[in-house]
Amino acid sequence: MASKATNKDNSERVYFDIKGMTVANVRKLSDKVIAFSLLGKGLGLYNLRVVAGSKGDFVASPQTKGKDGNYYSVYALYLSEADEKKVIAAVLKKVPADDDISPDEL
Repeated sequence: MASKATNKDNSERVYFDIKGMTVANVRKLSDKVIAFSLLGKGLGLYNLRVVAGSKGDFVASPQTKGKDGNYYSVYALYLSEADEKKVIAAVLKKVPADDDISPDEL
């Protein structure tokens, strides 16, 4: 079941429930970015990234560059703070030393 929080405009934001999801396809893109997939029954979220930001690590959704030169999210994934920490920990644990990676269930 999804959990809820209040947005700045007092509307409720529903968070995605990661229970039973697995982290797969982990690959280091740079010193600050690790790409991964989040897989569940009937759902695959690809090209997610863990980014080492100035305020700490965070999970970012994939983006595409528009004709105007700006970047736009392909989809939005809202995670609770606790679930985001779980995903980041699972991804960091799976950073490949080689290409043999097995998914880690959350």
